[in-house]
Amino acid sequence: MNLLQRVFIIALLAVPMVACESKEGPAEKVGENVDKALDETRDALDDAADEVKDGVEDACEEASDKNC
Repeated sequence: MNLLQRVFIIALLAVPMVACESKEGPAEKVGENVDKALDETRDALDDAADEVKDGVEDACEEASDKNC
C-alpha cells in the first residue's frame, strides 16, 4: 500500500470523527442519562449478587464445616 492510499484511508476514517464533534442535543443528553442509570443499576445488581454469593458460601461453610 503506497503512501497516497494510506493518507486517503486515514482521511476517510477521520471525517466521521470530526462530524461527531457537534454539540449535544436533548436526545444525546437523554441517552447519556439512560446509560448512566443502566450502569448504576448494573453495579447495584452486581453488588447484591456478590452479597448473596457470600451469604450462601458462609451458610454452606457453617453447615458443613467445609470450604464451599
